[in-house]
Amino acid sequence: MDAITVIIMIVLFVLAMVFVFSTALLTPYIGKKNLISVILLGLVVGIVGGAFLIAPMVGDLPDVTRAVVEESVEGTDNIKLELSTNGNLTEILNNISSITGVEKVSYDGISFKINEAFETPADKTRFLTYLQSQNSNITDVKEVDNETFYVYMADNTDPQSIMDTIYYSFGQQTYIHLKFTSMQADATVKANNVTKVMKSIEENGAVILNVTGPTEDMTHTINKYIPNEFNAVLLSGLLGVIVAIAGFFVDSIYNFITRFRKRNKNRTSDRERIKRKVVPGTERRQTQNNRHRAKGDSIDIFDDSFDQSPKQTIGSNRKFKQLSKDDFKEKSEDVFDKSKKAEKSGGRFSSIKGKFGKSKNKDSGKNDKRSSDNKDSSSSKTKPKNTKRKAPRVKPKRKQ
Repeated sequence: MDAITVIIMIVLFVLAMVFVFSTALLTPYIGKKNLISVILLGLVVGIVGGAFLIAPMVGDLPDVTRAVVEESVEGTDNIKLELSTNGNLTEILNNISSITGVEKVSYDGISFKINEAFETPADKTRFLTYLQSQNSNITDVKEVDNETFYVYMADNTDPQSIMDTIYYSFGQQTYIHLKFTSMQADATVKANNVTKVMKSIEENGAVILNVTGPTEDMTHTINKYIPNEFNAVLLSGLLGVIVAIAGFFVDSIYNFITRFRKRNKNRTSDRERIKRKVVPGTERRQTQNNRHRAKGDSIDIFDDSFDQSPKQTIGSNRKFKQLSKDDFKEKSEDVFDKSKKAEKSGGRFSSIKGKFGKSKNKDSGKNDKRSSDNKDSSSSKTKPKNTKRKAPRVKPKRKQ
């Protein structure tokens, strides 16, 4: 599966989840009693999307994992091969050795199986001795079981010549027929070329039995944690249910978070309490109109800008004005002018007035009393009398 196909499948699955989420957001219109129907919708959409979009990608994940591991792992891997004896073995091995990434190909023998056992042990011994004497590159022949034998050959030997010797010996020494022949080989491959070499080996008429090495071990470890296609479908359905529930309760969650943020935002710190002269623990005593709350044009007395302010307004006292030297000069001049006016108004007889001021004040006091009595009498005539009885004044007795 190419990258474009994978991207298209992922986008389609995301759109399916967006459809489920947007449908769950319609709860103010469809009612919260339809929670079960919303969950079922998310489950069905998730399973369908997982079966047709996610499962095919999961099936290709092992190959993707191998490609990623090959780029990050260094070293060599060993590929065990099964070669077909119907063709030329020497040519097949040379073709495999010439593949890019193959460091060497090693082999040690050919196995064959007969259709029936030898009649006597002497016939078996005579045949094996003859087979080994026909080719000097055959080092040994061993019986694996009653009807299977393995022919060992020397290093760098032409395997096709050994195969021809086996065919010739059966035609000359016994009437027993060959059931099958096979040859196995080991290819040492660079870790970052394992996938390419495996494809090329299969094209050359060889069967891969197994692969061992750091690349295969790491790939096998990662593939253990990758779900299969059936589990991928179930997980997709579960994801659809989670998305539906999230869309169903998103309004409640959003309102809860908003309330929580406002609550934390309204909490004042110790610095703000000192700044606003609020005693800790008395925040709740404030009235609803928040008359003790500082106004927006107040200045922070802990800020450096307070010293540079022309008015230095503290709190909401806008009428406060900083006094300067000119203000003191103006006040002193006003006091001096008033004293001069007082002296002028007194004249030459200001000293005589001072001597006789007491007697005049006494007479004026008597006249004032008389005038006040006349005023009281006139007011009593015009104003209605207060009929309410006043409480008598009683002088409290001292305790003895």
